[in-house]
Amino acid sequence: METFQSRSDVENRGPLLLIINCTVTGLAAIIVGLRTISRIFIVKMFGLDDWTMVAATIFAVLNVVVAGFGVEHGTGKHKWNLTKADVLPAAKVRYVTHIIYTLISGLIKVSICLLYLRLFPNIRVISLGTIAFVTAMSIAIMLATIFQCSPIDAAYDEKKYEHYTCFASIPFWYSTAALSLATDVWILLLPLKTVLGLHLGTRKRFVVAILLSLGSFACIASIIRMVYIVELYRSSDPSWDTFGISIWSGIELAVAIIAASIPATKPIMNRLFPKLFPGSTVSQSTSHRAYPSGSRLQSTRRYPPRDIIPLSSFTVKEGSDTEDDESTKAITHGNRL
Repeated sequence: METFQSRSDVENRGPLLLIINCTVTGLAAIIVGLRTISRIFIVKMFGLDDWTMVAATIFAVLNVVVAGFGVEHGTGKHKWNLTKADVLPAAKVRYVTHIIYTLISGLIKVSICLLYLRLFPNIRVISLGTIAFVTAMSIAIMLATIFQCSPIDAAYDEKKYEHYTCFASIPFWYSTAALSLATDVWILLLPLKTVLGLHLGTRKRFVVAILLSLGSFACIASIIRMVYIVELYRSSDPSWDTFGISIWSGIELAVAIIAASIPATKPIMNRLFPKLFPGSTVSQSTSHRAYPSGSRLQSTRRYPPRDIIPLSSFTVKEGSDTEDDESTKAITHGNRL
């Protein structure tokens, strides 16, 4: 009996859960920190998409802290190893993390669509529609999660009541996870036609491929999470089985934040590692040779139309001639056609 108890004490996946989530979320926070420094101090254009991503990152860090409370109260252990005092707090943490996850996921998606509004005016209407849909979807899922049972606290403390009602959880989480995945794929593919139409060099094509790969991995993580969330709601040992969904939720959110924020770190990377990340410099004289005097494209270099925001304003200080590149002109030219 003593040997069995000793073995049970070892079966605690809580510390591993925290190590993985702290690592991936910490890396995402660092990338967002570099993005913030680039946008505020170098580009000096901190937009609504940046604010939204910072908010998503703050809530992602908060989610790790909440998960820490869960581990403290037995998350990652088998239910028979939990004390009676830990059962209710662990259930509350699972309830809260579902709500926070939906909020973070919605903020990330909205931030990416706001970025599309800045870079790709040719998909402006679709991007605005996607923002509206994601916002409504996220609010609806959070409200449904909060009010899934009547009384509300029966969702995490069913033993408190003799009579309570809850809607079917497995169909709900299947449908919400599938809907979230569909929006992930939609947002990932939304600017693909425009990006593939750009005349980019080998280095920039490689960067685009990496970013698309990161976005694809976030979608894969979302699929894996969907499997684990159904497993959790079917589980008779939720404190143990919450491990999988916690890990893959953290990975999905962190990778999405990183993929969406890496492009905005280019200015500070150019400053920190000028040899490793050389900027594409286009001189004023080169610009004049590329576009005839008095042409519309030449005039958009310094005074872009209201509905066209060049890519250089996303990565460099507005008005700078030192880091404008061919992708800026390609997007501007593409919007003329």
